[in-house]
Amino acid sequence: MIAAALAGCGPFGDDGGDGDGAEPAGEEELLRSGDEICRTAQERVAEVQREPPTSRAESVRFARDLIAIFEDEVVQLAALEPPEEQSADLDRYLDAREEAIGLLEEGLAAAQENDAEGYANAQAEVAAGQVERAELARQVGFTECSAAPLATQPQGNAP
Repeated sequence: MIAAALAGCGPFGDDGGDGDGAEPAGEEELLRSGDEICRTAQERVAEVQREPPTSRAESVRFARDLIAIFEDEVVQLAALEPPEEQSADLDRYLDAREEAIGLLEEGLAAAQENDAEGYANAQAEVAAGQVERAELARQVGFTECSAAPLATQPQGNAP
């Protein structure tokens, strides 16, 4: 599956002032943290990809592992308080990542049903959105996030 990663988290905590205690991250901190989280996720994805699926059961495991990695990134990113001028860009990027996770979930369901064509179609849809996700990441200012496809379609008859 081709997938791309997300971005990071900024400083949180009670500043002793009014409100919820969360302060917007500065742009530099947002980008540094985001790219670090993307790097970590890419490493985790690479680990999963070392053993590409060759059966239905392995395809299910593969899809579940990727979904877990990307959901973790979304959680971290959603916790960010970006500078106001980057908030809309980050939201658009998060939306695209959520859409990609949905496609991975479709692939998982297809693998569970032993539907090789559905599995391949979901992978193709994730791949087709890669360029858009990379552009959305660049609009935020990330350099590591969604920078390159992380996987190729597994070979063989696995759904």
